[in-house]
Amino acid sequence: MTAPTLPAPLPMRIKLAHGLGSVTLGIKEAGLTTFFMLYYNQVLGFDPRTVSLVLIGAMVIDALVDPLIGRLSDATRTRFGRRLPWLYGAAVPMAIAWAMLWVSPDIAQHSTLGLIVNVVAVRILVSACEIPSISLVAELTRDYDERTTLMRFRFLFGWLGGLTATALAYGYFLASDDPAQSGLLEASGYTGFGLFGAAMILVTTLGSALGQHRRILSLPPPAARHGHSLFADIAIAFRNPAFVALASGALFIVTGYATAIASINYMMLYVWQLGDAQFAWYPLGLAIAVFGAFAAVGRAHRRFGKRNTAIAAALFSGVLAFLPYAARNLGFWPELGGTASVGLLLGFMTLSLFGQIVANISAASMVAEIVEAHEVDHGTRIEGVFFAGYLMTQKFGQALGIFLVGQLVAFAGLGERMRPEDLPADTAAQMGWIYAVMMVLIGGCAALGLRRYAIDRASHEARLALLGEPRAPDGEPPSP
Repeated sequence: MTAPTLPAPLPMRIKLAHGLGSVTLGIKEAGLTTFFMLYYNQVLGFDPRTVSLVLIGAMVIDALVDPLIGRLSDATRTRFGRRLPWLYGAAVPMAIAWAMLWVSPDIAQHSTLGLIVNVVAVRILVSACEIPSISLVAELTRDYDERTTLMRFRFLFGWLGGLTATALAYGYFLASDDPAQSGLLEASGYTGFGLFGAAMILVTTLGSALGQHRRILSLPPPAARHGHSLFADIAIAFRNPAFVALASGALFIVTGYATAIASINYMMLYVWQLGDAQFAWYPLGLAIAVFGAFAAVGRAHRRFGKRNTAIAAALFSGVLAFLPYAARNLGFWPELGGTASVGLLLGFMTLSLFGQIVANISAASMVAEIVEAHEVDHGTRIEGVFFAGYLMTQKFGQALGIFLVGQLVAFAGLGERMRPEDLPADTAAQMGWIYAVMMVLIGGCAALGLRRYAIDRASHEARLALLGEPRAPDGEPPSP
């Protein structure tokens, strides 16, 4: 068999345009994770249990709908291809739904049902863009390393979108002119936050679609469809051994990340006794972790492979999350609240987050190789189903992380407006031990799940040879 001609590298403009499509996901995660609970509970007066149930319920509904969105996007046949119609069609309603979540307090305040519908609409519309967009990773290139690059840019832009929205919220939209008042508790600031997010969602989603438009139209047509119903390909995908292994590991990778993020304020305040000025250093550590992972993950994949990188990163993150709590409780830690304590803590947290982000990028990149494995076995490509199934797994992991943190907070008896100095020292120590052990176990479970993922660079390239890798579309110059 003649060796297939390798495709030209993707142009940088395609990588940037593709990454731009994940800004929406970053804005959504920042809004729903960081500000939603506070806004609807403290500003609009919703019961906090109601708000948490709305968030988890919407997440579960969204997760169950994801495979259907993926399968429908695989089955879409238009002159604009399979994915572009979804990006163009969902952008405007998605921006409107996001704005309504923040600028309609008079309606939302009196209608729990209206709030549920709004949150579910936001999550499903974001999925209707995110799933077709991320599915393009397997279509734009079949190269093992180029796919890593695309995923790096997706994660980078998603994080930048979330960090931008968060920074502007604290520094501008929710900053009060009155030093005696907190802007976080004023409804007016959330209107600007919501409108800004809606504008960013609209511009970046359409910009991503337009930036990839020509390239997508030049892609070869997909393989013949397989199955007689929406559920046929979904069932096949969830019986794929490689996908099952990846999903079982990715579930715990996301659980670890969600647990760390959801608990961060509680742990820094009640266990580590950080003050407001010290809290301000945390976003810097987060940014260092994001950019560090972006720079390191491609090199790690080339040297160790995606699976091994993900396993090592998950274990590394779990151990680095464990060590400071063990040192604190065993008496090897500097005085709490001091400069040395804060510096060491932020260093450990940054390295642990770095590991979690590397593991997340690696696991997400591994989905694309399953597409060709499925194509060799079944003669069809169902990128949307596989990526939707992966995103569904992520959402269950997020829900599990939120649940674990809720149980930890309930165990500690942290009631409303409890001051850090009022929490008994032994309770703070127990919180630390539980969290530390939990993070190690989660990292270990992620590694055990991923060990069964059998696709590596060599087997992927062997499948490409069987499939006959097509040339890159004409008119696309290689990257500089």
